[in-house]
Amino acid sequence: MSMDAILPMEGDEALFEPGEDFHGYTVEKPIGKGGLGSVWLIRHRVLDTLFALKVLDPEVAEQKPEYEKRFLREAKLATRMRHPNLVAVHDAGYDFGKGIYYLVMDYVKGNTLREIIAFEGARPEKDAVHVVLCVADVLAAAQCFGMVHRDLKPENIMITDDGVVKLLDLGIAKISDGFDSLKTTAKTVFGTPAYISPEQAEDSSAVDTRADIYSLGIILFEMLTGRSPYSGKKTAEILNLLLDQNPIPDVRSVNSNVSPKVAAVLSLMCAKRLEDRFATPKAVIEAFARLGFSLPTPTGTEFAVEGGVISEEMSMEDILASLVAKNGGSDSAGGCQKTVVVDLVTSRRRRRLRNWILAIAVMAGLLALALAIVCLV
Repeated sequence: MSMDAILPMEGDEALFEPGEDFHGYTVEKPIGKGGLGSVWLIRHRVLDTLFALKVLDPEVAEQKPEYEKRFLREAKLATRMRHPNLVAVHDAGYDFGKGIYYLVMDYVKGNTLREIIAFEGARPEKDAVHVVLCVADVLAAAQCFGMVHRDLKPENIMITDDGVVKLLDLGIAKISDGFDSLKTTAKTVFGTPAYISPEQAEDSSAVDTRADIYSLGIILFEMLTGRSPYSGKKTAEILNLLLDQNPIPDVRSVNSNVSPKVAAVLSLMCAKRLEDRFATPKAVIEAFARLGFSLPTPTGTEFAVEGGVISEEMSMEDILASLVAKNGGSDSAGGCQKTVVVDLVTSRRRRRLRNWILAIAVMAGLLALALAIVCLV
């Protein structure tokens, strides 16, 4: 749910009065309303800082308890990780007086990617790749927690007035460990049809980070062309197209100004078969780095780039072959570079300690043998 860029308020104005105190904040005004609740602008009474208050509609919570769990889980997931391109959640709880679940998050002023595409059309290639890199970096951090977003779409990506890319919503994210408080039932489908991967269209409970990579590729296609590859299609038609083996349309057939190298990366991001797709967000970032694109500023996640930059003179086929070769050496879908490094260091330390203990044991044995020989003599 975005901040200023959501639906106008309808019917929830009575929930708060401007100037009202709420858990140490002063309610300034309603910002907007989404499908499951409303968002309000609030000001911290001590810090004098603006925040956004996201409230779950009491009727939704009463009629659909699963949304209550999902709302609270979003707060838990969001506070579990911090990233400059992810909207931070600072507080959450239940207000008994009003009977509402709420969470306090960063106030982000700007426009969603959906609005930007709608009003301005296709984005310049450099700008589009910049958005993809920022979101991919969030996904790389999320992968360290075993987290899969499952609902990437232009509505969930915001560009602030300062030009910062922000991923907004973790409402239907899943994680792979015991922390998950809302297990996804097998054979259920979450997400927006135009952006979900083929495997997610069949069963959302079994997807990994490669599903998010596919969704991000569809968003890249839309940024580069101003439209979805499934424009004009009904939901049933989209699902049928997802489940066949035909690739999505070539982005260059819609916008011939897209470079072959970016088109090649996009095709691998949106590969229908899992084994043909980039295995990790890190691999996507590395691929773009080899094409001369990089994250604008350090975000705390470092990626090594091997193989050099791919030149403009290379053909589409050569670029694809190079990227496929590099992708084959990427971490597995459940991998995380930081985790691999930590495991390697830990393993070496254990091996070094084990060798040291073994050496001491051998020396002690030899000393005991020498003492025994002395005694016998």
